[in-house]
Amino acid sequence: MIETPALVISSIKYGDSSLITTCYTKYYGLKSYLLKGVLISRKGKLSKGMFQTFGLISLISNHKKKEGLNFINEARIRKPIKSIHTSIYKSTVVIFLSEVLRSVLKEEKEKNEELYNFLEAMILWLDNKNFNSNFHLKFLIDLTRYIGFYPNTSNNDYPYFDLNNGSFSNKVNSENLILGDDLKIFKNLLELNFDQIEMLSLTNNIRKNILDQLMIYYGIHLQYFNPPKSIKVFNDVFSDKK
Repeated sequence: MIETPALVISSIKYGDSSLITTCYTKYYGLKSYLLKGVLISRKGKLSKGMFQTFGLISLISNHKKKEGLNFINEARIRKPIKSIHTSIYKSTVVIFLSEVLRSVLKEEKEKNEELYNFLEAMILWLDNKNFNSNFHLKFLIDLTRYIGFYPNTSNNDYPYFDLNNGSFSNKVNSENLILGDDLKIFKNLLELNFDQIEMLSLTNNIRKNILDQLMIYYGIHLQYFNPPKSIKVFNDVFSDKK
């Protein structure tokens, strides 16, 4: 029997009364669990409210299976989430980033405590701060630090950022380049911390351009990455957001 902090990546309905929840655990990496009867049970040690996306929980499990579904014996909320699921903008970001993480974390089966700590800190930041529409861009850039392809910031005075090799360039070596006004904002996102990103005033068009480029960047450097299907809804929600 093991106990580990975990964050809920996603939960999907299974049958009429159960959930399959995927969690990123601090000590055991990515795990999926079958929660039998949790949708109809009024008693017991588990409740469906614990397993909302980006919930922060502590769970006890046998972890008998290295692959496939395990069972959770007990769970409790470690840190309550207050605003993520009541704000249309925050909840839209959460749906989008959850889909990104489901694709990214396929390649993170083993534990990565630094990655876990980053994700938990970002969830709490999003929950506790006023919403900022640049959050997802900074999140996606900083996430690459923990999964192996953070941009090389040398030569950042060069006029291009080459997505293929993750570095700044003074030559057009491919069609996968960030340049012009998009490049200025990309540099700012690299340099600023999360508490500073509200200083960036971006047009919706530039924000969308950079997001599209980041999705290409992820696709180049992660073998199994699929751009989120929710990206269209995401862009629609933020089309009038400043």
